[in-house]
Amino acid sequence: MEKQKLPDTELKVMQTIWHNETPISTVAIHGELQKERPWNLSALQTLLGRLVKRGFLKTEKQGKSRYYEPLVTEEAYLAEDSRRYFQKWTGGSLRDLVACLYENNSVTKEELADLKAFIEQETKE
Repeated sequence: MEKQKLPDTELKVMQTIWHNETPISTVAIHGELQKERPWNLSALQTLLGRLVKRGFLKTEKQGKSRYYEPLVTEEAYLAEDSRRYFQKWTGGSLRDLVACLYENNSVTKEELADLKAFIEQETKE
């Protein structure tokens, strides 16, 4: 099932979960997020519930605490987000993307040579 793009706050919560040992408690997630800026615990619980409902997390209650585990890996999410972005901005044409980057001096001839070598290596039979 394709997962939709996450809003920035929900993505931040997921990154916190992805970068910590799971299952991870609400209190532990809150503590990690607090290291960067203040987070309202009630708002965090709402976000976690939304992520569970949308299929990004599973949850289990142990005693008085609730623990979370990701159902989607960071790599899978980033791959889908990249695919969606690529499709939106280029219509799915890799050639048009590379041409645009080259014409706008965002990629060098050396980088194109590296890309060519990569393509040749990956398409060898």
